[in-house]
Amino acid sequence: MMKKFTKYAGALLAAAVAAGSLAGCQGSSEPKEAAATQAQDSAAQSGQETQGSQAAGAELSGELEIVTNADEQTFNAVNGVFEKFMEENPGVKISYTTQGSDYEQLMKARMASNDLPDIFATHGWSVARYSEYLRPLNDQPWFGTVEEAFKRNIENADGQIFVLPLNMDQGGLMYNKTLLAELGIEIPKTWDEFMAACQLAKDKGYTGVFIAGKDSRQPANLMDIAATTFLASCEDKGYTDQLADGSFDWNNWTPVSQLLMDLKAKGYLNVDCVTCDPVDAAPRMAENNILFLMSSSPDLIGQAQEINPDAQYGMAPIPALNDSYEPAFCGGEREAYGIWKDTENEALCLALLDYLAKPENVKIVCEASGKRPAIQNVSPDLGSVAEDYATYADTAIYPFFDRVYLPNGMWSTMKTIGSALIGEEMTVEESVQTMQADYETLREQN
Repeated sequence: MMKKFTKYAGALLAAAVAAGSLAGCQGSSEPKEAAATQAQDSAAQSGQETQGSQAAGAELSGELEIVTNADEQTFNAVNGVFEKFMEENPGVKISYTTQGSDYEQLMKARMASNDLPDIFATHGWSVARYSEYLRPLNDQPWFGTVEEAFKRNIENADGQIFVLPLNMDQGGLMYNKTLLAELGIEIPKTWDEFMAACQLAKDKGYTGVFIAGKDSRQPANLMDIAATTFLASCEDKGYTDQLADGSFDWNNWTPVSQLLMDLKAKGYLNVDCVTCDPVDAAPRMAENNILFLMSSSPDLIGQAQEINPDAQYGMAPIPALNDSYEPAFCGGEREAYGIWKDTENEALCLALLDYLAKPENVKIVCEASGKRPAIQNVSPDLGSVAEDYATYADTAIYPFFDRVYLPNGMWSTMKTIGSALIGEEMTVEESVQTMQADYETLREQN
């Protein structure tokens, strides 16, 4: 499967550059528990149909519940689009909320009770986790505008898609250009070079790698990104095929956990890596003493530069396993919305997604998130990071590791072991045993 994915990797990135600029199972900035419920007094004529089907040309009316796990910047951008939609359609009320780190558990509970929001964000799982609950969307007018190379990230085996994807996730190595130059080194191409750079940073009194570990997704995200080159891009080793057929030797996961453990043990992480809040990431980056972040949230670069224009960061591929391999990116869907197949407001949901898919609205979301568009003919201003993506236009991009190669539910396992490793509450061996046990259990369930 990876050979097919790699074959199209260059085309995926090249298409994105042609559409505008490139930009980066799980954001690096913790969404605050937030809600923005917008309401307009209904001006719909009495007796107007609002349940599921509305006559063409009729005034739109009805109430929708929409949920996401978007970070604050993306949430505010999408929220602004919804506000415009309600201004243009005063008979519509939209309750739009972001549930942050609680989102996954919330959605699992709502799937179990088959009581889902009218529209919800799929956070990278539109096919594997949510497709049976979603209305297929191939019949929509915007379907043909989805980037062709990107469609394979959101298609099932029958070529159906279930979401409107607004932007694409791309994970890699975020680096401080100023510190890299001061240390007299280049962007690391292998993990050995990466660790050597972290030592140089430590010797100069800088933080090698920043993690906001108060949110358990952050250490998990680092391992998920690192696994791309430890296990996926070294295709000749067959690790991903072994994970698919159940023959994977879990000792091969050891280097992934060991990386996180070594970063902590060698003093390369920020001293408050366990307690630091993700909302502090950009301000800390602005202090200009962090060398690296493993992230899929390039919007942090813009936020840091707004605070301190001298804090110059870029985005590079994930270091390779060794000199025999090439660095790579990981990626997939990011802010993507699907319609619950049992919603009583199908026509209104479709109208809203059609509105959200307009290039000017996609542009707003991409610029807020700092991520490249999943819709054609959108040219967002992504700032300095656009130059880095253009530089690496031919670099292979692999799917986020947990979304494709691990059973549904193992993201929670990775959050558990990641937090335990940086908190020194679990050994590397114990983390590997936990991964294997949960893999075997969840693989049987799935």
